[in-house]
Amino acid sequence: MLSKVAVIQHPPVLGNRAATIEKAISLINTAAQAGAKLIVLPEAFIPGYPTYIWRLRPGGDMGLSSEIHALMLKNAVNLEGQHLNPLKSIAKHH
Repeated sequence: MLSKVAVIQHPPVLGNRAATIEKAISLINTAAQAGAKLIVLPEAFIPGYPTYIWRLRPGGDMGLSSEIHALMLKNAVNLEGQHLNPLKSIAKHH
């Protein structure tokens, strides 16, 4: 049995959990309408992969690093919470 797989390679709305989940729902809907039965999002899609970490200077950018880290932590997903309910709901429809 063959199934269509979609690998989504779109960036998230960095540091914005709600907007990223909305974007994920839109991307999932598009892939499902195209016939995908398995849909894969990028690693750390919510709140976004921290590529900034490779661009900050050790020591010199600690204030900025702390600020970004706090934003990412605030927008991280709590697996025991209800953050992913919109995604779970969309999965039930497809």
